[in-house]
Amino acid sequence: MRLIGLLLGLWTLSVTSAGDYGFRIRQASLAREGELTLLSAVIDYRFSPALIDALRHGVPLVLTVDACIHRPRRGLWDETLWCRALDFRLQYYPLAQVYRVVDETHRFQRSFPRLDAALAALGRLEAIALPPPQPRFPRRGYATVRVRLNIERLPWALRPQAYFSPDWFLRSKRYRWPLDG
Repeated sequence: MRLIGLLLGLWTLSVTSAGDYGFRIRQASLAREGELTLLSAVIDYRFSPALIDALRHGVPLVLTVDACIHRPRRGLWDETLWCRALDFRLQYYPLAQVYRVVDETHRFQRSFPRLDAALAALGRLEAIALPPPQPRFPRRGYATVRVRLNIERLPWALRPQAYFSPDWFLRSKRYRWPLDG
């Protein structure tokens, strides 16, 4: 019984200490423009000290933004009609003292002198082109967007720690909104 109490106490401590950092989507939208679907979003990134330390030691961090379209249905789960993942890599180059943000999906990169500037740029997604859902948005559908640290893209030595530590296992809640048919 004491062991269970100790484990619950440690878990509570780790969850409450994780309150200073995390990812939060403040706004998101999908729009059709010709043959493209355009994603726009505003995301707040607050990295844990462990992530910042790893980044400053040259470990690249990949953030994955998942955009999906769903249709409600009776039963346990709604139907996922369309889903696309966008990968953004953030890396620090100590010799040049520069942070580089790479949009791996569209092969576009930018450099920043400070981490806060790089995170601000990562958090502003403006009309990112995605392949369209076929044939179009459903009439009774909704869209979701979520962002997460892609643990599978970390170096092997960091993955076990990342899976079990709240400092590393960072993801946002799903941001959901209704679609116009």
